Amino acid sequence: MIKINNVKWEIYLVSPNHPEMRQPDGTWTIGACDWQTKGIYIVDNLDEALTWKVLAHEITHAAMFSYNVAMSAELEEFIADLIATYGFEIIAQANKIFSRIT
Repeated sequence: MIKINNVKWEIYLVSPNHPEMRQPDGTWTIGACDWQTKGIYIVDNLDEALTWKVLAHEITHAAMFSYNVAMSAELEEFIADLIATYGFEIIAQANKIFSRIT
């Protein structure tokens, strides 16, 4: 369980055919964030690197939901992908610079 803005989210590792992995258009995904259940669902057969990236992506969605950040679905996906792909590097660089200036 994680807490974002006082909203509790459960993390679930699920099989690829779990109902949460099916998108409204009928396609299947490897990660999902559901505001109704407050659940983050990640397929359980991914390698470590991909699991980390999908988890970061879905936590970004959870943060947007928890802080009531509303935007188009396309922009939300773009931001979640940006953070999942580059967020670790951005935070690492900020920490490095911050340690020099404090």
